[in-house]
Amino acid sequence: MKKGLVSNLIKIFGSALILWLLISRISWDVETFREVLGGLKPGWFLLSLTGVILVLGAKSIRWNLLLKQEGCSYPLLKSFHAYLASFTIGLITPGRLGEIARLYYVREDTGVNFYTSFKTIVADRIFDFAILFWFGATGMLYFYRVAGEYNGIVYLATTGIIMFLAWYLGKLLLQKFIRNPKPLSLLSLAKDTWGELFGRAMILPWVLTLVAYYLFYIANQWIFRSIGIELSVTDIGFILSLMSLATLIPISIAGFGTREASLVFLLGFYGINPEVAIVFSLLQFTAFFLWGGIAGLVCWMMKPVSIALIKKDYRTFIEMLRKKRSTEKSEI
Repeated sequence: MKKGLVSNLIKIFGSALILWLLISRISWDVETFREVLGGLKPGWFLLSLTGVILVLGAKSIRWNLLLKQEGCSYPLLKSFHAYLASFTIGLITPGRLGEIARLYYVREDTGVNFYTSFKTIVADRIFDFAILFWFGATGMLYFYRVAGEYNGIVYLATTGIIMFLAWYLGKLLLQKFIRNPKPLSLLSLAKDTWGELFGRAMILPWVLTLVAYYLFYIANQWIFRSIGIELSVTDIGFILSLMSLATLIPISIAGFGTREASLVFLLGFYGINPEVAIVFSLLQFTAFFLWGGIAGLVCWMMKPVSIALIKKDYRTFIEMLRKKRSTEKSEI
């Protein structure tokens, strides 16, 4: 049996197990579930379907700017196409690593080298993880009122300042202890990417990141309204960031199980019952992952990445490893 098939079977089992444990451990009422789903307001839900396109559109503009800053001119429409297609691939890979498919779209169309294109992918992901970690960490402090009964905005501002100071300290440490990293190494990549994140050229990418996540939270607010729930954008940001971090754990297929379990737990802080949380989870999956995945699949089918280029990079990588091993043996 192929390794990939075994991995997928394990994830399917993991999703089923988590869902079974979730439903068996809570007071589940099928009738309430049906009532919530039957009372869906289609207008709000249909409006939320625009969310994934708007969010990925803003992110594709951000990535396009990162490419330009590396001296790579790439059409904006192609950036959006690549972002949609790689989004679909990312849904079925651990940690959304499939989004690296974007690297091969831009390499095939422009001929840019692997390191430069990969650097933009890493920077692009760092922007997303920074927001998720910022809102996620703040959410945990806010839900348990660690610093007292303050507004969520106060918590966000405080943790934002702490994160900025941590980034600055990390930058100083990299500059002090990693002065001349080997070219094209992971340390070189980390130093280059980390050091550039808060330069003047990154102001617009950060603004686009905030815009993208604001649109994401607004679209999810529309989903909540479609089932009669009213939550602030800030609270939704806390909930969804923690949920997104939980779904990155590669123990389920497409986040099923971990998504529902985290939502049941987090929405419980607002007195929302498990049935409503599960309905929201299904609607959110449909509006963003299923709908966005279908749109991305169409883009992928219109133009898949070059398998020949992937094989070429793989052979180059293997050759580099062999040379490195032979060099290390000769030095011994």
